[in-house]
Amino acid sequence: MPRPSSPPTGSASSARPSRRDRRSPAHGRRRSRRRKVLFAVAGAAAGLLVVGIAFAGVMAARVAGNIAGNSVARPGDTDGPEIPDWNGAVNLLIMGSDVREGQTSADYGDEGGARSDAMMLLHVSSDHSNATLVSIPRDTMLPTPECTTPDGETIDAREAVQINAVLDDGPYCSLDTIRDFTGLDVDHFVVVDFDGVIGVTDAIGGVEICLAEDVDDPDSGLTLAAGEHTIQGAEALAFLRTRHGIGDGSDLGRIATQQTYLSALARKVKDAGTLTNPVALFGLADAASRSVTVDDGLAGPDALVGLAGTLANIDLANIALVQLPVQDYWADPNRVEPIADQAEALFAALAADEAVTFATDDAGAEPGDEAPADDAPADASADTAVPAPGASVAPKPKATLPPGAKGQDAATKSCAGAP
Repeated sequence: MPRPSSPPTGSASSARPSRRDRRSPAHGRRRSRRRKVLFAVAGAAAGLLVVGIAFAGVMAARVAGNIAGNSVARPGDTDGPEIPDWNGAVNLLIMGSDVREGQTSADYGDEGGARSDAMMLLHVSSDHSNATLVSIPRDTMLPTPECTTPDGETIDAREAVQINAVLDDGPYCSLDTIRDFTGLDVDHFVVVDFDGVIGVTDAIGGVEICLAEDVDDPDSGLTLAAGEHTIQGAEALAFLRTRHGIGDGSDLGRIATQQTYLSALARKVKDAGTLTNPVALFGLADAASRSVTVDDGLAGPDALVGLAGTLANIDLANIALVQLPVQDYWADPNRVEPIADQAEALFAALAADEAVTFATDDAGAEPGDEAPADDAPADASADTAVPAPGASVAPKPKATLPPGAKGQDAATKSCAGAP
């Protein structure tokens, strides 16, 4: 009996089922569900990214709108604003204004005009590795150059004016005065009012400060027991404004209090990573931008954020808060004037991009003493040569302030009112 012929090659009756064919319908459904989950996760991530970008865009636009509404062009200027790129050294004038008009946080009285009762010059080194914040006492008598007010009035140059009163002629008059006095390229300014201080401290959740003694100052409204406190809002403003409640009641004592606060503020912002967190940074910028006045060069959406970037990676120990060295003014002991040689040395150090440090009791050397210089001519290529592997790199030069210089670095925790 003949054998049945073999089925054709590749016929359905003889082919071995493939792995795909052997999978159960349930397996297919599981794979389908897994694919849907992956698509859902990817879609959610994309959605969050879009929302994040949109949020950042809205925040940037809001900050830009706030600042643009408060920016000031130089009177009579037809060249347009000078836009900072924040590359290289930074010099910025920061002023705290006591203007009452338009303040909503409290009733500060009806005193007219504007005075910069807090004035600080910020210098950031060209490599953004260190910064110096010089506080200029409000009672400092300085010569002022000719300037133009916002109303177009020309103010003649004057031999000596109390620096806080210059703001009443416009912030550019203050800017030009400090530029001439320091010899530094100070091209930009920020003026912060009472509401701005409150908004910033609220935005970061308060600042931890320390008091060496009880404070009860009805003038500023500050009442706090000795010890550590977290202050924000109106209480933070009262802490910055108090003069009779802490120390000797002078403006110089108030500067020491403000430096205590600013170093604590720097530690809080640095510890929280605010300067490197876009959302937190925009939140802080939004709070600040609602109550500041800036030159029109800082009116761009990224200006303040870019400025924060110059400070983001500076070690707190490399941020020096210094009081301008002053003495009693020759014509009025209730006013002060710069100690010429010390002030010149300070600003020369900043112009040379030198980090500022404070003399220590065990330093052993006189202020300004440096290591002996080599008599041999300097190698012109030394500044650009790449060090050999393992070779030591010479530290950047530092300027040591004379003993008795007032100030601290931002890493040091201090108590307001301490001797």
